[in-house]
Amino acid sequence: MPKTTLTLSEPIAKTLRVYTAQTTSNLRAQSQVVEDALTEFFEKHNVKIEK
Repeated sequence: MPKTTLTLSEPIAKTLRVYTAQTTSNLRAQSQVVEDALTEFFEKHNVKIEK
């Protein structure tokens, strides 16, 4: 799976860490949380995700 680097504001980064820890009990799951959020965003904006 390709990797990418993101720069997030501190409030967003903190919220991501807290949410991931509370919902998955595993901070390594942050990538999946971000991927799910991006998928939802693209679908909402009618952007096709090529496979």
